[in-house]
Amino acid sequence: MITKPIEGTFTRLVVRVNGGPNEDAMDSFPVPFTFEGFALEGLTDQDIDDMVQVVVDRIIADHPDYTVYVTRSWSGIRNEPQQTVYAPLPSE
Repeated sequence: MITKPIEGTFTRLVVRVNGGPNEDAMDSFPVPFTFEGFALEGLTDQDIDDMVQVVVDRIIADHPDYTVYVTRSWSGIRNEPQQTVYAPLPSE
């Protein structure tokens, strides 16, 4: 089961994967996943993480110099903090 926020009734989750070369262009690869109804009851956090990882791996493969992040937004106004899931090593 997907971990939901403790307070409130949430019926929809949108997970967004994105990335870019710098702060000004951090929306170079917007990929949203929307989960409702059955998905919220039938999928697990690991299932969602696995789907997101496919997109993250693709962005990194094409652009290893991009920073990639993920945000989760629940129906209503509940947003979880943005997570950086990949950052390139600093150049020397």
